[in-house]
Amino acid sequence: MNKWYVIKVVNGKERKMKEAIEFELEQNGTESIISNLLIPTQKSVQIKRGKKVTVDKNLFPGYIFIECESIKEVESNIKHIGGVTSILEQRLSKIEVDRILGTEEESEKELDTNLHLNQKIKIIDGPFNTFVGTIKELYNNNQKAKVNVSIFGRETEIDLDVSQIVNFY
Repeated sequence: MNKWYVIKVVNGKERKMKEAIEFELEQNGTESIISNLLIPTQKSVQIKRGKKVTVDKNLFPGYIFIECESIKEVESNIKHIGGVTSILEQRLSKIEVDRILGTEEESEKELDTNLHLNQKIKIIDGPFNTFVGTIKELYNNNQKAKVNVSIFGRETEIDLDVSQIVNFY
């Protein structure tokens, strides 16, 4: 059974690094060891030179998500590629991956995550998108969380739905 892992790469070079990883695995004849290599993006409308332009915005700058059976085997093939800074060996849960891919079901069962107090999280939706914080309280059957984030150097407590956050490793 394949699992999802995270590869840390140079910020702003995610697409180039994805291509380099795919090329390296193909050159070694080991491209079959991965099922999926993904840079999570979100469509965003920006105004450039007075015109509306749709661009793909990286949801997790500096990270590439990889689905494979064994991260050790992948690591041995790509660790020498310039721009790959580290490979996080802690695998992602199915709920986190579904949330990232936008395929999550909105049932109470699916939203029941492994969140716990004092856990570091990243906000992926809403006005505090991309902020990193710490869970200080869980309530409504773990559907809501009070999170401390640093805003202008001050710790600020905000209430979030668990669908707006992911574990931050």
